[in-house]
Amino acid sequence: MLSLKSLRVQPRALALILLLVFAAHNAAVADDNRNHLSQQLTEALERHGGKSAFQLPSSRDYSAIPQDRVNNPITAAKVELGKLLFHETGVATATASLERSETYSCATCHHAAAGFKAGITQGIGDGGSGFARRGAKRRLAKGMNPDAEDGHPTKPDFQPVTSPAALNAAYQDVMLWDGALGNANGSVNSSAANLLTVGPPNANVNKFGLPGLETQVLAGTRVHRLNFDEGSILQSNLKYRRLYENAFPDGTGYIPSDSNVTDEALGAAKAIAAFERTILANRAPFQRWLKGNRTALSSKQLRGALLFFDRDKANCVACHTGPALSSAVNDEDKMFFNVGFEDLNTRKKHILGSVSKEVSRGRGNFTGNPDDDYKFKVPQLYNLADTKVFGHGGSFNTIKQVLRYKNRGIPQRNTPNMASEFQPLGLNRRELDDLEDFIKTALRDPNLARYQPKKLPSGNCFPAADFKSALDLRCW
Repeated sequence: MLSLKSLRVQPRALALILLLVFAAHNAAVADDNRNHLSQQLTEALERHGGKSAFQLPSSRDYSAIPQDRVNNPITAAKVELGKLLFHETGVATATASLERSETYSCATCHHAAAGFKAGITQGIGDGGSGFARRGAKRRLAKGMNPDAEDGHPTKPDFQPVTSPAALNAAYQDVMLWDGALGNANGSVNSSAANLLTVGPPNANVNKFGLPGLETQVLAGTRVHRLNFDEGSILQSNLKYRRLYENAFPDGTGYIPSDSNVTDEALGAAKAIAAFERTILANRAPFQRWLKGNRTALSSKQLRGALLFFDRDKANCVACHTGPALSSAVNDEDKMFFNVGFEDLNTRKKHILGSVSKEVSRGRGNFTGNPDDDYKFKVPQLYNLADTKVFGHGGSFNTIKQVLRYKNRGIPQRNTPNMASEFQPLGLNRRELDDLEDFIKTALRDPNLARYQPKKLPSGNCFPAADFKSALDLRCW
């Protein structure tokens, strides 16, 4: 008979061998469990169109990205131009103050570090100061007055609601929380009462017949005091002139006769929108799992995903669907919901301005239909872990808070038209933890910085270039 002595195995070595055996056994059990959960999730997704219904394409696979193939097909030239203009602080010259000129950009309120959101409750463009980590410390510059009349030199440009993410925006038909921007053929906005009156005066942005993303950029460049017209950096900078000519060799497209939008402004908007359509969280663990990497998700994340897609459990997919896990496209009844979220809390000192009845009314203010009152667009769910602002009124600071709220099913404010889907979920603590891990970790693309340029043709700092921001960003 063999003995420890004959094998000359020391007790410590034997203990180590046993530990390794147990570890290998536990790893095999864990792998089996994960494989079983993966199979369950695959079967659950089949009930919602299969894995392909939730896959985000490569950012360079332009043909696979939703777009207006007639009025603004995505091209490499447009994306290159749009990427630079999106981050370019040199276009910020429509401010009332020379001191504030060239200090902000589109990316100031939609930057990679915050999941292409603002990083603060209300994005601040013109009149903001500072940036810090993920934009979290951007504040009003000295002398700015949020209560000043529109057009006054001290009136800053800030958002009346939280900034929606530009991430995965290609999968949204109309834009803004109330869906007021966008009027492409077949749009859900075609019969809205205020369709042609939204946006900056005399621009008539919804008359261009463009999708929501192009329309939003077109309106936003004017609202947020950016300049692409004669005398701007788009004409004065040789690289921008060359990029613009490459992007639009045959012109920029239709402009309504009663719109004061210029060819250059339309071209810039289309280029920026083309770039934004390529900002996709396609390297998130869930996306890697969808594309065949079975080890991309942990067992906990797989359990959370099963809750997300299970009609009899959390059923988050009832509202958050498609590749972006956002609102359904071209189905108004599934795009806008009232789940009782509170408006901006103006009692808090960091909240700017006031909340108008029009903003509070949400979708109903745009459509003119009382049945749409207090409904807001379903947001996408990727990279939520990069910010601490959730809901149109920023009434939540963590993903866990939102999940607990949805689990209880008790509204923050009682208003008409509450969604029938807003019901207590009955999830226990472990289930909530699993669901949180799926949303927080499995849906987070770890490298959104790849969508930022290394430098700008202007040489300016970005995404903001005021003195305090330059210090915060170490841009020198």
